[in-house]
Parts: sequence; C-alpha cells; structure tokens
Amino acid sequence: MMSSGRRAMVFSAILIAMGVAIVARTVSLGVGGGLGLLIGGLLIAGGALRLYLVTRP
Repeated sequence: MMSSGRRAMVFSAILIAMGVAIVARTVSLGVGGGLGLLIGGLLIAGGALRLYLVTRP
C-alpha cells in the first residue's frame, strides 16, 4: 500500500495533468475559452500548491 504522502503526491500530479489538459483543449478549440482557462489554471495552481506543501520538510 502507498503511504499518505505518496498518495497526495500522485493526486497532485493528477490535478496538474488535468489542468494542463483542460488548458490545452481550450486553446486548441480557439473559441473564447475564458472559463476553460480559468478552471485549468486553478487546477494547475491547486495541484502545484498541494505538491509544494506535501514535499515541504
């Protein structure tokens, strides 16, 4: 079984990957996309902050 710290790191990476996918899809469609960019950016920021807090000593 994975430890809770390892699970948090995996979840953080998944959040970042989902954010990047949403931003990439929004940009590729090229139609406005304000909400997609906002949600994708928030997912990236949330995942990065969570990853930072988990890996902090």
